[in-house]
Amino acid sequence: MKAEIRNKADYASLHVLLDEGEQVITETGAMMGMDPALKMETNMKGGLLGAFKRAIGGESVFLNTYTATGPGQQIDIAPSIPGDMIAIELASGSVKVQRGSYVAHHGDIEVTARWGGARTFFAGEGLVMLEASGTGTLWIASYGAIHPVEVQGAYTVDTTHIVAFDDSLTFNVTKVGGLKSLFLSQEGLVCKFTGTGRLWLQTRNAPALAAFLHPFRRVQKSNN
Repeated sequence: MKAEIRNKADYASLHVLLDEGEQVITETGAMMGMDPALKMETNMKGGLLGAFKRAIGGESVFLNTYTATGPGQQIDIAPSIPGDMIAIELASGSVKVQRGSYVAHHGDIEVTARWGGARTFFAGEGLVMLEASGTGTLWIASYGAIHPVEVQGAYTVDTTHIVAFDDSLTFNVTKVGGLKSLFLSQEGLVCKFTGTGRLWLQTRNAPALAAFLHPFRRVQKSNN
């Protein structure tokens, strides 16, 4: 298998060349174009419980598996959001991924939905996050460019900028300062990560864009 990410960092796309028998698994709707000889199967991963948790987490219930029936067959993949993509090599441990950032994977990787509880909800990740574990390559996408951080001890992140992090890291949701800072600094809640591991951040966030565009939206006036 050969894989290349092109069009970085604003409109990144993934281009994978497969040999006979090799597979790549993608989020539904991610295929941009493909060799017509590729075999595609759509499956519900993780059974009914896994599908239910993925649906709660805002993810597709199904995943598409593309299998090469001959050498040199290509598939072109694009995420649903404009921004960057990176490949994460997994050999041990696991990576937690925010909703909407999973794109595809190759190899012996299991992608499951994990119940995160209240702390992930207040972290802006919802009650469910995706967890990728095993051996292989995982591709994730972001809104904006992806900024990697090697955490050694502790690191504080705005909740809306989290894309993914190693399972070796733990986090707590807290405020930056006192109540005055919480309401007036526009920073809101943050995640304080502790431990040793990798953290990936996105340089833009959708809530900030929505707040910027809000004053310019057209409002229909009532005739009453």
